[in-house]
Amino acid sequence: MGITAHIPAELRAWQPEFDALRHDLHRHPEIGLHEVHTAQLVAAKLRAWGYTVAEGIGGTGVVGQLRVGTGAKKVGLRADMDCLPLTEKTGLPYASQTPGLMHACGHDGHMATMLATARYLALTRQFSGTVNVIFQPGEEGVHGAPKMLADGLLTRFPCDMLFGYHNWPHLPDGTIHLQAGAVMASSDRVRLTIHGHGGHASAPERTVDPIVVGAALVSSLQTVVARNVAPLNAAVVTIGSFIAGQAEAYNVIPDTATLYLSIRTLDKQVRQTVLARIQALADGIAAAYAATIDCECFQISLPVCNAPAPTALAQSVATRLFGAEKTCTDFAPVMASEDFSFMLDQVPGCYALMSGGLNKPYVHTSHFDFDDALIPQMATYFASVVQTYLHA
Repeated sequence: MGITAHIPAELRAWQPEFDALRHDLHRHPEIGLHEVHTAQLVAAKLRAWGYTVAEGIGGTGVVGQLRVGTGAKKVGLRADMDCLPLTEKTGLPYASQTPGLMHACGHDGHMATMLATARYLALTRQFSGTVNVIFQPGEEGVHGAPKMLADGLLTRFPCDMLFGYHNWPHLPDGTIHLQAGAVMASSDRVRLTIHGHGGHASAPERTVDPIVVGAALVSSLQTVVARNVAPLNAAVVTIGSFIAGQAEAYNVIPDTATLYLSIRTLDKQVRQTVLARIQALADGIAAAYAATIDCECFQISLPVCNAPAPTALAQSVATRLFGAEKTCTDFAPVMASEDFSFMLDQVPGCYALMSGGLNKPYVHTSHFDFDDALIPQMATYFASVVQTYLHA
């Protein structure tokens, strides 16, 4: 039958309202850790539906809590709130009104989905236990999840299981992807600053050329994955920038050069191995060329790893709603990252990837837009997960 046949009448009736809400969020994006008006809107909606609301968690984070019946079990649902520093080029009537900012990752749709879920659960109350609806700031590389955790998120609002999702264009239309184990990669940024000794281009023997050192390092870094990571594991080491000298300085050897790296892995141990090998190569090449290299690592996220029990529950719900042919339980993980991983590192949960349209623009591009049809579909999914786990 497919998911459409399972969407409750209330969610069908509310779709125009939640589409409009999503468009309003899209029109007024806010960058990570500055989601002031977004958080106020979310908190007001939750209060109106009867939730106990806590604001300012980890800065601008919001949690709505709803207790029904006498059940002791607790479940958490999470959505992200921040936008990206990107100029929108969609030409939509609800395009961003804030220059240089846009919801290019679908967080506006994730919020609308969780708000629709929250309203439906508050209206129907077909469960016994506690639901914590978590709206997280600063997902895009600024550690919003760790900030909420440090502010006592899971001690103030304990959860047995956590659930969330990301819309993902280029997956087959109408498919939902859920599997135990890794579904998204960790992300680390590494800055390698090479300190040499500059001079005149005509006398390179009097210098320690950081460009030559950097070139050797670029070549050697290609061996980290090829020779230190098992073929059945996955890792990415990408050099995004190599900066040295001044533009059009033909006859000057600079003092310094800097490499900027992006590291992706699907396993904590592989992550540690990759970072250790980068440090070792930097130390060895620095010694070989009589230079020094500062190696600075900035952790963005852990791998997103789904736990077996919540994943089994989510898969059973998804199979019933979407159909077995649309529920994918064995797939290649996405090498993008998500800081929901920090929450899943403390509480077992399941993070789903839902098709945002096979031929739609990709996330993090200026032409991306969230598919409104996902709001009632995924709200039905999350409400069913809650009702299944917290069955009366």
